[in-house]
Amino acid sequence: MPHLLVVILDDLERMPELLEEWQKIGIPGVTILESVGGYRVSTWLSRVGLGALDRLFEAEEVRRRTLLVAVEDDELLARAIAEAERVVGGFDRPNSGLLLALPVAQIKGLYQAQAEETHQELPPAVRPDWMVRRDTPIDVVLDILDLEPTIVNPDTPLDVVAQAMLDHCNVHVACVVAEDGRLIGLVGLRRLADDLFFHIFPEEFLSEVTDLEDVMQYADKSQMRTAADAMQEPVWVKSGETVKDAFKRMHEHRLSGLPVVDDQYQVVGYINLLELMAACLRKSQDRTG
Repeated sequence: MPHLLVVILDDLERMPELLEEWQKIGIPGVTILESVGGYRVSTWLSRVGLGALDRLFEAEEVRRRTLLVAVEDDELLARAIAEAERVVGGFDRPNSGLLLALPVAQIKGLYQAQAEETHQELPPAVRPDWMVRRDTPIDVVLDILDLEPTIVNPDTPLDVVAQAMLDHCNVHVACVVAEDGRLIGLVGLRRLADDLFFHIFPEEFLSEVTDLEDVMQYADKSQMRTAADAMQEPVWVKSGETVKDAFKRMHEHRLSGLPVVDDQYQVVGYINLLELMAACLRKSQDRTG
């Protein structure tokens, strides 16, 4: 059944990422409207006076954007909602916004003819078979080592996170998930070690303090207690993506591994650099054998 997905977005900085992710999953188009929350308007006007109505939409504290999306497919609707939840960080947070999905009786003009895209040719590879390996599906690579992901909650103490990593010694990135199982952050081994050893050898970190920025970083480390304190932004690869996608994200974010997530951003697996190398070496051995 067709639906109209309505997202009222309070944090405008999240909008570019949301639009980009919706485009990736196949959302045909988005209508963007300026909007203002009624309670915010009344608070703002009480301070600036009614004479400022003409500047209403220029005020950062009352600005919002309403995104309207027509979706025919139930699965695509679920993915679009999951993307919005992930980008916003959950609509249950204060000042995050609102999400609605309304049934629609009929839709016309949703899919229209698009201009043909021009594809840029890739440069020649050093070895011809490397071009094939880069497109190896992640699903194939996952079976090589069959690694079980390390999954923790935001309030998990750092020493418990470390113990969870010890229980999965080949997995050097812990996945922090929300109550619904959605990936919300990562804790890498190096970051975790720094945060733990800070409390054991604080003098080693104090010796690195040379300016105000270092002082602030030192203070931040002293407050690290849980996975939520130490986690970085979530990075992932999805089932159906390729070796190229996984390596690119590991390389850009300086990670030795990545969680594999489904369309609802729930962790279903883990892949590391060793598996990516093994996938290439196995193909080489198959060819020479």
